[in-house]
Amino acid sequence: MDPTLLMAGSFVVLLLLGVPVAVSIGFAAVVTMASANMPMSYLVQTAYSAVDEFTIIAVPMFILAGTLMEKGGLTSRLIGFSRAIVGPAPGGLATVTIVACTFFAAISGSGPATTAAIGSIMIPAMIKDGYDKGFGAAITSSAGGIGVVIPPSIPMIIYGITSETSISALFVAGVVPGLMLAVALWMTSRFISVKRGYSSGGVNGRSLSHIRQAAWEAKWALAAPIIILGGIYTGVFTVTEASVVAVLYALLIGVFVYREIKLGLFFDAVVYAVRITGTVMLVLVTGRIIGRMLSMFQVPQMVSGYLIDAVSNPVLLILLVLLMLVFIGMWMETLTQIIILTPLLLPVVANVGIDPIQFGIIFVIACEIGYSTPPLGVNLFVAAEIGNTTVERVSKASIPFLCAEILVMVLVAFIPELTLWLPRLMGFIN
Repeated sequence: MDPTLLMAGSFVVLLLLGVPVAVSIGFAAVVTMASANMPMSYLVQTAYSAVDEFTIIAVPMFILAGTLMEKGGLTSRLIGFSRAIVGPAPGGLATVTIVACTFFAAISGSGPATTAAIGSIMIPAMIKDGYDKGFGAAITSSAGGIGVVIPPSIPMIIYGITSETSISALFVAGVVPGLMLAVALWMTSRFISVKRGYSSGGVNGRSLSHIRQAAWEAKWALAAPIIILGGIYTGVFTVTEASVVAVLYALLIGVFVYREIKLGLFFDAVVYAVRITGTVMLVLVTGRIIGRMLSMFQVPQMVSGYLIDAVSNPVLLILLVLLMLVFIGMWMETLTQIIILTPLLLPVVANVGIDPIQFGIIFVIACEIGYSTPPLGVNLFVAAEIGNTTVERVSKASIPFLCAEILVMVLVAFIPELTLWLPRLMGFIN
């Protein structure tokens, strides 16, 4: 039997049986290697090389930093500052949610973490103010996804490792698309809020003195993205070093300034980060094994050649790739699809002139959309749980926001300067 078909068949069967994705990938690799008479030592060597990279340290560190900032009081102060900026506007609390998620995205690097941190405060506030439960959860789910587009971003780190692309350049490239997503979600929520008559009773009047006071109270929280991203962009420290700086900063502010992090909360944050990191590492290891085997069997070249031969029009080819990314994102966990699909699709899009950095941002936006689409949209489940409503109700309310995000993804795919202008300006690419 063809090894590639055996690998794909084993993977699909195990998924249908309910076996975890990472285990399914690993077992499919072992079965394929056994059928091809490959030495099992190759499995161990590949697994070791997958995690033997300095850059990977950034993953658990950013996860821990985001958790510490949430538990240390930085999140609540960011929300207070966002309320002061928005003021009394139609759908004010929805706008506050989007602004707060955008700020927290520059700290966290995780979509579900952003959704949970901001949603735990804003979804109950919106429901109390008369917003529909589904709408409140949907806007939080969608805005929480910005956490993986605006740097720092864990999916960008994994894409950079998989595609051997500069992670710093990816971080810079994600700024403009991330802000575009925030604006698109705001415009959509504003239209719906005006149409449904959602008031701003939960938002105080906007004044310069109020904004100054809120900014002062949130000064340590607002300084976090400036220190983290500013250090990366100016070359003071690398992405990995920045993740450690983020953890130290969160600890210092949470323990000595806001004094909200106690020993128990610190251990809770560490346990959470370790648990999530373990899952990420397992997916990364098994995904790397599958990726190497696909390369050995020339699968990326075959897929690239088939798509290029089947679709001669570059515009149609790009649209087909976008459709594939959105569809697969509905069914596959984010890091898994990045590790598996990057070597398959990168040669295809490179053939029609899409830069690897541009494709990385497109891919991450598609992952962000996947966070809010059933059946495996993690943000949907988090927001629905917080809002005490059903995933079906949140999914239905998310449709307008998903359309807005897809529009931004299409613009990024067909206007390269949206992603490449800033990295080029800052000297990360030629």
